[in-house]
Amino acid sequence: MGASISAAVVLAAVPILSTAVSVGAPAAIGERRGKPFWVALAAECSVPAGETAFGLVSEAVSFLGHADSFWRDEVGYGVVASCVYQKRLLKPDERRTLVRQLSENLRRGIGESGTESVLLRTFSALDLSIFAALEDADPVLDAAGYRRLVDDALAYLRDERDLRGLEPRLGWIHATAHTADLLKFLARDTRFTPDDQRRLQDAAWTKMTALGTPVFTHAEDERLAAAVLSVVGRSDFDPALLDPWLARFVDLEKQVWSKAPPDGSALDASQNARNLLRSLYVLLSLPGPPGRATGGAEAMAREKVLATLGETGR
Repeated sequence: MGASISAAVVLAAVPILSTAVSVGAPAAIGERRGKPFWVALAAECSVPAGETAFGLVSEAVSFLGHADSFWRDEVGYGVVASCVYQKRLLKPDERRTLVRQLSENLRRGIGESGTESVLLRTFSALDLSIFAALEDADPVLDAAGYRRLVDDALAYLRDERDLRGLEPRLGWIHATAHTADLLKFLARDTRFTPDDQRRLQDAAWTKMTALGTPVFTHAEDERLAAAVLSVVGRSDFDPALLDPWLARFVDLEKQVWSKAPPDGSALDASQNARNLLRSLYVLLSLPGPPGRATGGAEAMAREKVLATLGETGR
């Protein structure tokens, strides 16, 4: 099971002190501990005598760019999920340190595609989703720190060019899905403003419909729809916010089919857009988890999405 899947399982169940976190000396030291050590730590986060939770989490984070998916998924993600979220063993300043360093990783090698540099970026985004989920329940970031994290997440979704999902040699890459997970939890925070809500919708639209983007095939649309759902489920959500966003889906369909035959890139964009809209409708139709607003605003949003599907369906 890849981290892309385990992230959804672990976080859905709840509702390095160096200048850069990268594969290097800490990861090499960590490998010498052996896989059984890390598997046990990810399962229980029982910190051995003479060790600290922060030290072990920092060591685990050093595996996020590892070419072997075991070290990224089971250690780089699994230990953080266990020690940071489930056991909550880190102090506020330790959490802030790791958020800052993981955010810096999002820019390392940005713009590259088809290289292994994406591994550090995408799994840093996945780990940041854990910190964002905890931040909503137990905030340690000040207003400026939270604002930087939102900006960094949106910038990374926009700028990441490596859109691979599951790659035979490397395993899960899944940058779009991992960033969607991060935005999903950020959008549940009370500090997520109405302007942020619009920015998230715009970012999801742009990611799915940019010309040259292939049709996503590894549930990226579902993960981005879940991020949009976090906006719709907010108590301060205004259904009117959806109107200009949904109008884009209709306009895109009209543009695509104004040509015969349609342009291939435009057709891919419209397929991604429809997949996003369908996934959002399905999520809006499912029972809401505890803490999600599911009243009149959400019902209205569901009807708006259904009407748009009727206008764009083929």
